[in-house]
Amino acid sequence: MIGVASLEQQARVAPHVPARVFITGANGFIGRALAIRLRELGAQVTGVDLAADPEHGVIAGSTTDPAAWADALAGVDAVIHTAAIVSNVASVADAWQVNVLGTRLVLQEAAQHGVRRFVHLSSIAAYGFDYQGVIDETYPIRVNGDSYTDTKVNSEAVVMTAHAAGEIPCTIIRPGDVYGPGSVWVREPLQMIKARQLVLPAGGAGVFHPIYIDDLVDGILLALSNEAAAGQVFLLTAGHGIPCKEFFGRLAAMAGGSITMLPSAIAVPLAATAGKVLRGLRQPSELSAATMRMLSATGDFSIDKARSVLGFEPRVPFDEGMKRVQAWARAEGMI
Repeated sequence: MIGVASLEQQARVAPHVPARVFITGANGFIGRALAIRLRELGAQVTGVDLAADPEHGVIAGSTTDPAAWADALAGVDAVIHTAAIVSNVASVADAWQVNVLGTRLVLQEAAQHGVRRFVHLSSIAAYGFDYQGVIDETYPIRVNGDSYTDTKVNSEAVVMTAHAAGEIPCTIIRPGDVYGPGSVWVREPLQMIKARQLVLPAGGAGVFHPIYIDDLVDGILLALSNEAAAGQVFLLTAGHGIPCKEFFGRLAAMAGGSITMLPSAIAVPLAATAGKVLRGLRQPSELSAATMRMLSATGDFSIDKARSVLGFEPRVPFDEGMKRVQAWARAEGMI
């Protein structure tokens, strides 16, 4: 286990991380951020994604076909599994293939190659859309017919089955809505705002659960480096939700645009129809009834367990996170 922080990095936590870490979905928003931070802490990082990145040790391949990447697990100490189809409009078959079967295959190969830790990224979506009040890791997760929700629930069962069977020590992370420069929660809303397509249900009163990417990475690495985290599930958010109209309103203000806020009874069927039309025209769109139901949810999440067991504490306030997002979006010509 190794971990050294430079002077400019000392504001962030610097746990003693495993020496060799393999990341699935290594080219993704979360995967890249994890790899950068792990290397800063002295770890050797490799991984797999659909496209190769030889400079950063990323092999081209799918988690559903271990032949391309399984040998790269030799000598690896830990696997962080971020690869997934993250979409409310993906087919159940496609989402199950990657999110459930792919998870099982990565677990199987990791165990066979002697990997000592496995951290799985699930989602708060595993709770469905109908929770109320402030809930924690003991609140039951549930399927609800949404392909993303259901396959995240199924993937957690696969992970904990492997842990219970003694195949490999596993930890499950349920992140909130991860944002930051380049996040899907930034790119897609800005594009939709420009196209005047962004609709919020419940008059924008649904609760958004932001966590800045740096805070999420720090929480994951705290779990990875803590033996007490094995066999456990952790919620990671900023510690409190905010109204959807506040989060997306900030993005609209950056872009000089506006948001359509409607009652859910109107927004749900409207989004379902509009999304179907856009996808029929081969325009990617997450507009759907499930997305509207997700953005209508009013419950919140407790991070008390992550605080007490991992010593996790969010460090990037929402205002600061949005300042960084705005600077990035301006540099990218998105606003």
